[in-house]
Amino acid sequence: MRTARRAVGIGFWLAVVVGAMPAQAACKVGRIAEIPITMRGMRAIVDTTVNGKPAPFILDSGAFFSIVPPAVAKALDLPETTAPPGFYIRGVGGSASAGVVRVAHFGLAGVDIPNVEFVRGGTDFGETGLLGQNILGLADVEYDLPGGAVRLFRPEGCGKLAMAYWAGGKPFFEIPIEPKETARYHTIGTVELDGAKLRAMFDTGASGTVVSLRAAARAGVKPGDPGVEAAGWSTGLGRRVKQGWIGSFKLLRVGNEELHNVRLRIADLGDSDTDMLLGADYLISHRLYVSNAQHRIYFTYTGGKLFEQSAQMAANSVIPVHAADAEGPLDAEGYARRGAMFQTQRDLPKAIEAFSQAISLAPRQAKFLRQRSMAYLAEGRPVLALDDLDAALALDPNDHDARLSRAALRLRAGNRTGAIGDLDQLGTQLPREDADRMRIAQLYSNADAYDAAIAQFDLWMAAHREDAGRARALNGRCWARALANTDLDKARSDCDAAVRAVPGNASYLDSRGLVALRQGRNEAAIADFNAALALEPKLAWSLYCRGIAEQRLGQKDAATQDFAAAVQIQPNVAERAKRIGLTTEAGHPH
Repeated sequence: MRTARRAVGIGFWLAVVVGAMPAQAACKVGRIAEIPITMRGMRAIVDTTVNGKPAPFILDSGAFFSIVPPAVAKALDLPETTAPPGFYIRGVGGSASAGVVRVAHFGLAGVDIPNVEFVRGGTDFGETGLLGQNILGLADVEYDLPGGAVRLFRPEGCGKLAMAYWAGGKPFFEIPIEPKETARYHTIGTVELDGAKLRAMFDTGASGTVVSLRAAARAGVKPGDPGVEAAGWSTGLGRRVKQGWIGSFKLLRVGNEELHNVRLRIADLGDSDTDMLLGADYLISHRLYVSNAQHRIYFTYTGGKLFEQSAQMAANSVIPVHAADAEGPLDAEGYARRGAMFQTQRDLPKAIEAFSQAISLAPRQAKFLRQRSMAYLAEGRPVLALDDLDAALALDPNDHDARLSRAALRLRAGNRTGAIGDLDQLGTQLPREDADRMRIAQLYSNADAYDAAIAQFDLWMAAHREDAGRARALNGRCWARALANTDLDKARSDCDAAVRAVPGNASYLDSRGLVALRQGRNEAAIADFNAALALEPKLAWSLYCRGIAEQRLGQKDAATQDFAAAVQIQPNVAERAKRIGLTTEAGHPH
């Protein structure tokens, strides 16, 4: 492994030069902007304003242009401008039709930017949109997710000077990247995975690092191999949903950094020529300076987990350069950003401590209480989480995130009436097009409020006609109708569409099986439950309902076996079935 280089000090200026650099006195680096970011899980969130309204965006270095989904554009009443004929966008989930909308006043990092254009299209990820390379790629950019900031710089006369200015003489890493024009305005370098050279995109918008199926095969790992596990589904800008797997690799080299024993997600990245997306699970433990002028990234490891804690740094390869080393006193927002990063890194005691500091400095800010409540919940302290949510909503009854979280927590605690009350209030507060209507619908279903759930699914689907979440919404509406034993033909149509979109999803097959059981089509029900159980053998609901269908067909031994297996996995499954009117014959578990 090459020895990590050491940084040379750089004099920075904001509007004027504030320091000279002895090694290369002509080098001047102007800071264009510092953009605060807050981690929300594995998403880096940038708080902006759109025409004066708060508008959180996902920081997405993998997006060639900033994007607003159609439902959000409609909710914000953004005017459409002329787009080229046949204009579309392409991502992990395939392609999607697109247009162009204009924001009259876009607020970013305290600056009001007039008449900013955004691409309109793609999947609604629950935020205002994606902040892409038309802003992030203006000049040089520093991604400091551990420090809660992205910084834009304009260097002059710096030549090939190492730009890891924060390292302070400690070792750092570097990797060459393709020129922006060659990389189609993405940040792309060549990495090595178990000897295979891969074209990797540094993508803050990808919550997890992903290797394409073709690239994983070149590195010697394929689905079906020993140790390769199915790992759910991937979505992107397009409406298609892709199967994912997790595989183990011995060595990942990113420039002169070596990471050993990594477990990475594998998925079909479509016809893209990118082999790997280096996502937020890598970037939350690194600080990077992307020198578009030099076609090089300078970066340091800041400590903390790598790829869900599976990877190991090469022994003695580098001393962690912690983000907090050079920080001065923090304000409430700074402590909240620090707490969010600690929570993302699963250091919950430090997260709670940082959020508590934010609350002590700004006790009237509801969002800090909401953030601490999520840390308490992750730590398994739901009573304290509920106390914080109650306090947050007392301060700000319009905090939709706090109300939605409280509804879920109340439901989990058995307070069905309180949960439904929160959901009813959210239903009247949110725009019709809001992405959270999907989550509201799911919680209504869990609360046995099926008519309300179906109404919310209807609203979501009307506003999200070309979205990767449609199959999930179709399944959810099918499931609600099946539980309610109403409009079963419509339920079957929804489930058929969901299964066509994602044929290998056990939950969708399970839902369609319940519809068939309700309709008395017992052979069809057994076929769907068989298919679901082939994918996930421990689905208690599929086992129990298959038992009912078998019992109806006189297959008593098979039914008895399924009932016993279901109850062993989920002891209350019979009670749940009885609650919705599914009963077994005497002599069997109920």
